[in-house]
Amino acid sequence: MPRKPKNVEFLNLLSSLLELKGKKFAQRIGKKATNVNAYLSGARIPQKKALLGATRHAFEWDVIPLVEVEELENRQGSIPRVPGIYALFDSSGSVVYLGQALDLRTELNQALNRRCNFPVRRGPKLANKHHPKYKDIATHLSAYQVDSKRLRHNLEALLLRFFPNQSHNNKMGNFI
Repeated sequence: MPRKPKNVEFLNLLSSLLELKGKKFAQRIGKKATNVNAYLSGARIPQKKALLGATRHAFEWDVIPLVEVEELENRQGSIPRVPGIYALFDSSGSVVYLGQALDLRTELNQALNRRCNFPVRRGPKLANKHHPKYKDIATHLSAYQVDSKRLRHNLEALLLRFFPNQSHNNKMGNFI
C-alpha cells in the first residue's frame, strides 16, 4: 500500500494527538467535516495554509469554561491552579475587574484583596467615597482556562474594550 502524502499524514497524526475523529475533529480544527473526511481519506490533499489554520485553531483557541457568572463565595475555592482569564462582577451585574493569570486560584485571591482603583460611594452617607477591596464589592465570578499565553493576553485586551465604562482595570493592553 503506497504511503499517503505528508500533509494527509500530518492531519491523521493531529487527529490521533487530539484523540478526536470525524465531526468533532473537524470542529476542533475549524474545518468542514466533508473537507476533513476528504483530506483524511486522501481524496484531497490539504494545502499548507489549511494545515496552518487547522493547527492554530486546534491549539490556540482552546478556552475551557470553569465558572460562568456564579456566586463568588460558592466557587472561589473550587477554581483550579491553571492559566486563564477571569471577571469579577458586582451585585448589579457590572464588571468591576478583568484579569489574566498563570494560576487562576492564586491570582483571584490576590485580586480580591486589592483595593479598588476607583472611588465607591457606600452607606447612608453617599457623599463619603472610599476605595474598598474588590472582595467587598464583587459578588459573582466568571473564569476560563486558557493555556495559550497569546490568547490569554488578547482575550483580556478584547474584553477590556468591551467593558470600558464598567471594567475599572486600568490596564487596557495591546493585541499581540
